[in-house]
Parts: sequence; structure tokens; C-alpha cells
Amino acid sequence: MKINSIIQSIVGSLLLILLFPSCAPTRLVKPLQKGEQAIGGNFGGPLIKLGSTPITIPYTSAFYAKGLTDKTSVYGSMHLTALAFGVFQTDIGVCRELYSNQKYEMGLSVNPALTFAVDRWEWNTKIWPQLDVNIYKNWGAKKMLYAGVNHWFEPSNMRAHNEKQEKFVYVNPHVGFMYTPKKWTYGIETKWVAPSVSNVPNVADYIGINKKGAIGVYVQFVRRF
Repeated sequence: MKINSIIQSIVGSLLLILLFPSCAPTRLVKPLQKGEQAIGGNFGGPLIKLGSTPITIPYTSAFYAKGLTDKTSVYGSMHLTALAFGVFQTDIGVCRELYSNQKYEMGLSVNPALTFAVDRWEWNTKIWPQLDVNIYKNWGAKKMLYAGVNHWFEPSNMRAHNEKQEKFVYVNPHVGFMYTPKKWTYGIETKWVAPSVSNVPNVADYIGINKKGAIGVYVQFVRRF
């Protein structure tokens, strides 16, 4: 593949992903302890093919979180790749534990959030409500597996270029693993982004399932204090 084609594929993919807020892993699977704080960052995104080589779109973001109670935390983020392309994008939300079972070390949590984006050229603004639902299982004191579903809601009736919006809810399933030694958390998550949307034809050669959506891979680092 020619270098210009590679660059065009990456840039085209980045611009498309900037319009799709479900481009980050779950911020918090479990709430922090009351008064505890955390800063974190993630790298990765949907998989695309460059020739025959699969790579993740290099999407990055950072976030801050604080525990209000042992069952409720709040967080806010900055999407760094979007910012580099002239778009200020943030998601602000709450992680709330709905159920926990100490005997089996399992729990259920929800993350309602709002994603806000504005570009620096025409000052176009968008707001998308989101809801993550996660079930998790602790394995000892340092390891955790989780699975869940991200719901992204599109409130607008129109898409870009005055095209009619035909879909208003996107459901994105995910699974992940976290390792939490002392004050650090290292996580990896894979997500099927937009599984109900055809990925052909498109600017990039997305790696999906049955030509639907894209499989995303995300790595996350969090420091609690």
C-alpha cells in the first residue's frame, strides 16, 4: 500500500471516529472509595486494516474521577486526539454501584454520562447521552473481569451534510480485564463498536463481524490517590 493511501486511511478513520463518541473504554467499572481520587488515560480504538496488517486507530483520552461515597463516583474526561484535530470533546458522568455480593466478589454498576463536542472552525456543538452497564467479578485482591454494554443515544434528527438520521440508539457490547496492584490499575478492553451498522463501503477497512461495526481494543492506565 502506498504511503499516501496509508495516511489517508488513518486520517479518514480518525475523522470518522471523532464523530462517534463510543471511542473509549469504560471509565470506572467500580466506584472509588469515598474521598478517593484517580487520574487515568487510555490508548486505542477500532481496528482497521492497512494492507494486510491490522492496527488500532490511535485514539487517546484522559480523565479524572473522585469518589463521593463508597457507591458513587463522578468523572470527567478530555479526548486528546479529538483536540489535536480541532474538536473539544469531553464525557462527564457518574459511576454508581447498584448491587454487590461480597461472598462471590461480584457486582453490578451503571455509568450514565453526557458527551459534549464542539469544533473550533464553525463552533458546531453536539451532546450525546450515554449509559454503560457492567457486571464484574473479582479474582482475588488484584484482578477483575467484567462485561457490559455501552448505549449511545443520538438525539439529533439529522446527520452531517443534512442527511436524515435513521438510527437513534447504538448498543456496543464489551468485555475487559483489570489488574490493580497497590495504587495503579492496568486494564484492557475490547468492544464491538456499532454492531448494527454496516462497515462497507467506508473510508477505512474496519475489522468487524459479518461486515458490521468494528472491533475496538483499548489499553487503560489509572493512578488512584
